[in-house]
Amino acid sequence: MGSYYNISTAYDNAIYERSDENYYIVNIQNYLGNALVDPSAVKVEITDPCGSSVVTLTDMTKLSTGVYVYNHSIDDDALYGEYVITVTASSPTYTSVYKDKFFILPWEASYDVRQLSGITSKKTISEHSLAQIIWESYKEALDEVYEYHANTTPKCNPDTGSWFDGVNTTFATSHSPIADSDGNGFIQGYGEASCATDIDGWWKDCDGDCHRVKITVNEPHCGNITITKLDGTPIPSSMQWVHLNYSTEWYTFDSYMFKQAVCYLSAHKCIVRFHELERATLADVHSNSTQEILAHRDRMKVEYIKALNQIRKPVIGAGMKPGA
Repeated sequence: MGSYYNISTAYDNAIYERSDENYYIVNIQNYLGNALVDPSAVKVEITDPCGSSVVTLTDMTKLSTGVYVYNHSIDDDALYGEYVITVTASSPTYTSVYKDKFFILPWEASYDVRQLSGITSKKTISEHSLAQIIWESYKEALDEVYEYHANTTPKCNPDTGSWFDGVNTTFATSHSPIADSDGNGFIQGYGEASCATDIDGWWKDCDGDCHRVKITVNEPHCGNITITKLDGTPIPSSMQWVHLNYSTEWYTFDSYMFKQAVCYLSAHKCIVRFHELERATLADVHSNSTQEILAHRDRMKVEYIKALNQIRKPVIGAGMKPGA
């Protein structure tokens, strides 16, 4: 007769960068949680932000009674975003499943965010909660910093000047550079991947029916793309129109300043959460007093807006606008 298992992580780490090692450890206890036990099998599975399996039901390594580890080497081209870890502990009679998550981001921002907010205690905001805040701030800042272009008409083939003639499939966007609007670390068109689209579009045939187009991004900086039907064949010359939707960077975009903006926004969200907890103590604070944190909770939001204004708007003249 087996028993249910109480599965928990042995450490609190939630943000990684590409090429990092995720040394994932779990403790497995009996149902009452008062003794470490060994199930018949302990397996781990990891899925990426698209829901695709990165690690498929692989045995974890036993370190000692009830303590198991899996060393996950993160690819140097891994998608940015939220990854789900599923640990399954089983015996002949029972199976228990534990789910956890971690984030892969362009940079490890947790230290900077804690210092900016003054909230350094993990008891107040855990690493997992902080990782979620930083990821949400990263996505929110991306929405703010890029310029969105809806229903734009593509340009002719930049090399030959060819239009939609039933043969040509190479075109250019009216604005560039094409931005990584979903923030996954790649710039992709509709149909290139199972998820994560940065540029999509539609075409209208001679009968007035609309269809999705497949887009492959060849050179995002110059806006060079391939446009076809979803089956990969050229769009016929009888089409009525082709429209594209995508975002572009301002030429004033600066990756370092963007990182600062994300940290400021994350710090602001932490301070707001700190205020809402209504249980602040001096032990939660590193360099600022509790009263200062609560009295000036919007100071990081002000810094965030300042940083955004330096990278999302032209510095001088219309020549600094996207695609100009």
